Amino acid sequence: MPDINCRHCGEPWDIYELHDFPVSFKKAAAIFAKHGCGLFNAEDDPKSATHCTNTVFDANLAQASGVLQDSSPYPDDWLDSESMLNFLE
Repeated sequence: MPDINCRHCGEPWDIYELHDFPVSFKKAAAIFAKHGCGLFNAEDDPKSATHCTNTVFDANLAQASGVLQDSSPYPDDWLDSESMLNFLE
């Protein structure tokens, strides 16, 4: 399962879950890039998503995810958070 990570808490999510929202994949990705896990708390209306307030799962993954999400609007480019961390170690 290809994972993208929340930029706020680092929690991994299956990229394909972005297809499950009543907005386009591109719009769901933009909301996830801004709000992280908060998107999944607003399933019926993703536009009402708020920032993730979950306990931090992995601060390093969260930081790496934020960098990747700021660098590209394409979720396929966000799949490498863990690889990025391994490279930096």
